[in-house]
Amino acid sequence: MLDLKMIKLNFQINLIAIFTISSILFFTPLLVYSEGYSNRVISTNNSPYDVSMQYQIRNSSGNLVCVVESTAISYFDSDITHEYLNSHSNHKIIEKNNQIVNYVLIQDSWTQGKGDSFLSAVKHIAEDHSRGKLFSFFFATTNGCAVQPGDMVTVYWKIFYL
Repeated sequence: MLDLKMIKLNFQINLIAIFTISSILFFTPLLVYSEGYSNRVISTNNSPYDVSMQYQIRNSSGNLVCVVESTAISYFDSDITHEYLNSHSNHKIIEKNNQIVNYVLIQDSWTQGKGDSFLSAVKHIAEDHSRGKLFSFFFATTNGCAVQPGDMVTVYWKIFYL
C-alpha cells in the first residue's frame, strides 16, 4: 500500500517538474522576443511615416508576370528606423504638397528559389553592423501573387517623413 502511494507521489512530482520546465522553456523565448521587438512593430496609420510598397514579378524570360501594391504596412517603431532612413544612400529631401519632406526609395530584389509559391507578405530587412543585428524595418501585406522558382522579384518601398 505504501509503495503504491510513493509511486503515485513520485509520478505527481515528476509531472509538476516536467510541466514547470516545459513552461519555462516554451514561454521565456516568446516573452523575450515580444518585449524586445514585436511590441514595437506598429501600423503606419497615424505614424510619422507615409509608406507604400510595390513589388513586381518577372519570369525567367524577363516578362512581367505580376504587379502588386500595398499601403497595409507596419514599421519598427524605434529611433533605429529613423537613423536607418536618414543615413540611407537613397535619402533625399524633396518638396511634396508645398512641404519639405524626407524621401527614401528602397529597392529589394531576389530570384525566387524553391519553396513558397505565393507571395503575400513582404519585409524589408537590413543588418545594422554597429549593433550586429538584423532589423525588419517595414512589413507589408498584400492580396498576393503566384511566384515560381527562377522568377525575379523586385520590391520598391516609397517612404516619406518629416
